[in-house]
Amino acid sequence: MLKRICTNVAATGALLLIASTSQAAITELAVNGGFETGDFTGWSQFPGSLGASGQQISAVNPSSGLYSGHLTEANPAANIIKQANLAPGAFTPGQAINISFDYRGTAANGGVLFPEFFSELTGGGVSSAIILGGGPLFPNGDPDVWTSVSFVGFAGPDTSGGITLQFNAACAPVEGCISDYFIDNVSITADIAAVPVPAAAWLFGSALLGLAGVNKRKKSA
Repeated sequence: MLKRICTNVAATGALLLIASTSQAAITELAVNGGFETGDFTGWSQFPGSLGASGQQISAVNPSSGLYSGHLTEANPAANIIKQANLAPGAFTPGQAINISFDYRGTAANGGVLFPEFFSELTGGGVSSAIILGGGPLFPNGDPDVWTSVSFVGFAGPDTSGGITLQFNAACAPVEGCISDYFIDNVSITADIAAVPVPAAAWLFGSALLGLAGVNKRKKSA
């Protein structure tokens, strides 16, 4: 009887351990990518020369939902928001990470939008820095029409500090420069496989070993 119980427990335990070991799953890493909290929750902000007035949440003509993020710069400066240090240590070197977002706006006289992707190191610094698309993004001519873009970023050799997606609406030192962009529906997805075996599975395994020991002692007696 005890042998049959142990056999059944062993089979169940094997299934549990298989199910609880590391598994890959597509995971959405962006936090508040649609700005639907009505603020910059989930974003790290580095305002340009206009300070807080250069980084606003807009309820006018979002790509979807109620809001979008709005970056405005009119002086020689970088105006930056980031999804910063996401999933530290969860990526393998060269791993593909899917990035998409919508944008619209106005750019003139050296105004640009750079979407940049970084592989971060623990304690600071980066192991890889990529400008998505290879250069700045420009509006399609109508500031009220949204453009949707998708890119694949590749993790650098060290992502111990996580990954970062940065939007930089910058102006060159040119008179009349305008960098006025709206951003919405930011998505960052990847296969996250580093899922540890839950403590419950280890406890189950310990109990299984205990039952095996009892069975062995009974046979010896």
